[in-house]
Parts: sequence; C-alpha cells; structure tokens
Amino acid sequence: MLAQVTISEANLTNHIESLKYAGIIQRGLLPKKRHFNRHVTDHFVFFKPLNFVSGDFYWIGGKDGLIFAAVGDCTGHGVPGAMLSILARNILEYSIMTKSILSTDKILREMDRKFIESFFHSKEGQYNNDWVDIALICIDKKRSVIEFSSAKRKILHISENSATVHSGSSYPIGGWQVEPNRKFEKAIIPYTPGDAIYLGSDGYQDQIGGEKLKKYSSKKLHFTLQENYSLPMNKQKMKLVKDLTKWQGKEEQIDDICVMGLRL
Repeated sequence: MLAQVTISEANLTNHIESLKYAGIIQRGLLPKKRHFNRHVTDHFVFFKPLNFVSGDFYWIGGKDGLIFAAVGDCTGHGVPGAMLSILARNILEYSIMTKSILSTDKILREMDRKFIESFFHSKEGQYNNDWVDIALICIDKKRSVIEFSSAKRKILHISENSATVHSGSSYPIGGWQVEPNRKFEKAIIPYTPGDAIYLGSDGYQDQIGGEKLKKYSSKKLHFTLQENYSLPMNKQKMKLVKDLTKWQGKEEQIDDICVMGLRL
C-alpha cells in the first residue's frame, strides 16, 4: 500500500509539473507587451487561468494599417480548453494575417466555418459540440472608428462623458446545432483619442464571493472600469486584481479569467 501511495503521489507531481510547463508554453503563444506597444498607447491584460492552462485567450495584431484585438473564451478550461484556445487563436490569426480578411464580421464567419470543419468527422457523420465565445475589434485610426463583431461577448467603450456596452451576436463560434445558418453582425463605433475599450471573458464577473456569496456581476465590473478608466492601464489592472481578491476571499476561483483594456 505504501508503494502504491508513493507512485500515485509521484504521478500527481509529474502531472502538475506538466501542466505548469504547458502553461508556460501557452503564455509563450500569447502576445507580449512589445506587441501591444506597437499598436496602442497603453494597455493591460489581466489573465489568470483556473488550472495552470486556460481556455481563454487574447490576441492583437496589425494588418494594412488596421489594428485587430480579440479576447476569446473556449468551451471548458484546463487542458481541453487550452487546446481549443490555441486552435481558435491560430484560426483567427490565419484569417487576418494570411487570408487578409479584414472585416470583423467576415473574420468571425471564417472562424466559424474553420472551427466546425475542424470537428467534423466525415466517417461518423457528426460534430462535436465545442465552441468559442469571442469579442473582436478592428481599430481604424484614419477614420477614428472601431469595427466590432462578436460571438456571445460584449465590449465596453468608455469616453469622457459616456460608457457604452456593445453586444454582438447571440451564438458562438462552433457549437453547430445552436444555429445552422449564422450571420455575424458588424457595428461601427466612433471614438475619440484617449477613449478606452475593454474586452473580456466571463470569468471575472462570474466569480463567486462577497458576504452573500454571489457573482461579482458585469454591472459591478463595468462600474469599476468606468470609475477608473482615466488612470494608467497598469493601475486599472491593479485595481481589478485587488477588487477580485477581496471579493473572492476564501472562495475558489471558478473559471479562467481574461480582461483586456486598450487606450485608443
């Protein structure tokens, strides 16, 4: 019995070490600070996987004078979610950088097509039900507008005198049986230099905590961001981290967390 326990503990240790290293690899695939600095004046990313690796991902890139940024939330978390996030991130980057699809709605349509195709098994004649929720923006500095399309995610645009939540399509990328003929819409949002835009998964606002053990809530998150949007982005991130830590208390983290803020 003692030998069996020792082997079990060794296997668990190896498993955890493998997950930690997988987390390092996953972070290596995500954009670095220098990538953001090429495109925006200031930014933050609050990225906190639930179990070493994450089903959430974020991305930024430039193509033909346009700046694209996205945050995605894939089915599940842990290793399966992380593998889906890498697939989704690669399809997104390929659609923009290689295929030169530059309209946000068309990018999501291409992602949807390729994602479903990845899980279609012709011999079995069936699909898996994996999907991605994603918010995608394209910043056009020449026109001072943001193009926005999404699959079940929202963005928050804050200016000096207003804070506006923009919703996208109500269905995800993939998840084929949800809606057979999906069409992702595109919104055009004017902005003024100095405005801020926020994208994220649902992990932050869904965290359980507080005296009554409730969700943090989107309303509370949006209020916090609006209250602090004029601060440098790194200080905004510090505020989010501090508030979540206090809210969570002794409760366990329940999902992957990713919040991105960009100064326009």
